[in-house]
Amino acid sequence: MSLAESLERAAVEMPEDADAIRPANGDPSRLLEVLEPEARQRVLRWLLQNSIAEAQLLSEVWLEQEEGAAVVASISSEGLPKEGRKALRRLLHRARSQGILVEADEEAEKPRVGRLPQVDESISIGFLSPHDPRGGRLVYLVESNPSGGAQVFEALLDEDRGIVDFQVYRAGRRQVKSFIRDVTHRDRFSAIETEAACVRALIGRRARLQTDLQAFPAAFKEWRGKLDLTTEESKTPAEQVKAHFPHPASEAELADLVSEVQAGNLGPWPPQPGSLETMISPLRDRFASAEVGEHEESREKMTEAVHEAVSACYSAELAATNAERLEESAYLYWKQGQEGHARACLTSAQMLAGAEPELGPAMSECARIVGDALVQDLAASLSNAEAGDPASEEVAI
Repeated sequence: MSLAESLERAAVEMPEDADAIRPANGDPSRLLEVLEPEARQRVLRWLLQNSIAEAQLLSEVWLEQEEGAAVVASISSEGLPKEGRKALRRLLHRARSQGILVEADEEAEKPRVGRLPQVDESISIGFLSPHDPRGGRLVYLVESNPSGGAQVFEALLDEDRGIVDFQVYRAGRRQVKSFIRDVTHRDRFSAIETEAACVRALIGRRARLQTDLQAFPAAFKEWRGKLDLTTEESKTPAEQVKAHFPHPASEAELADLVSEVQAGNLGPWPPQPGSLETMISPLRDRFASAEVGEHEESREKMTEAVHEAVSACYSAELAATNAERLEESAYLYWKQGQEGHARACLTSAQMLAGAEPELGPAMSECARIVGDALVQDLAASLSNAEAGDPASEEVAI
């Protein structure tokens, strides 16, 4: 359903506001102009209750203007359905992340909308993206440039591969605002705002754990001494969130986290290509037979063998790595108001970090997804090998 169609429904159900809603013809900016302050709240609240996607679309436009941001900030989550509350939390967080820092002004009892610091003020802010499906993530530091404007430090981090890439950009203040808007509005892996010290602590941890076989990017070696990564009192995101959630997740919260995996919002974080090839190579030799794909029994045996190998990898080689990813993911969920997911991530990480690692529901689902993909790849490679295709030896996942 389009925004215009949703607003027409709102007009039908709110006749007192219909004469103002309809002339806007679905234009969010025009709607902000013609509606009275209380009517703006009623319309946005109705959308959050009945049409979540359109509520987000409307709010993103309204957040561009101070009056609109104030409307979004004034909406109470009380009485909203679960999805509406989640959408509202995301919108408020996005507003903070892009420099529209929506805060409560207790004296005036109405929302106050902040902006990026003025030209003569310093900038120091961090941003964290979620892990991508392979386990890497982008983190950012935005700092004032002594010669004017700002410097943006971008690092690609991986708990398995260390600091994979590092870039430094110089930008004017207007460009910084556009940058913040971009990284916090992405369709997938949208970043959240955090303290600059938190990002420094995370980069510093990855740098300390980097092995001799993992070369630092040239730009990182050049800038490392200027990043102040040695501040001992700074805590990583995982250290912060673990202190906030001392109790384990419920079974229902663990089940909800499985839904996040299935939706592609978490995991599956498979082994690195070299490890995958080591895992698959003996299975490829074992099942290199014309029977594969022709007889169901052979396919079932291959499927079982692949899933056993993947599960063993997740509970051994990948256990510590994915436990750390889960802890870092818990911080993102926490900051977005999704405390159940945060607790479930921490509990799942504890299962992996024990003396006898357990996958738990979420990591079991990750292993299943990777196992299913490998079964398809292996079956295809065996089929191609029969046809004489040299590419059949590659693992595609």
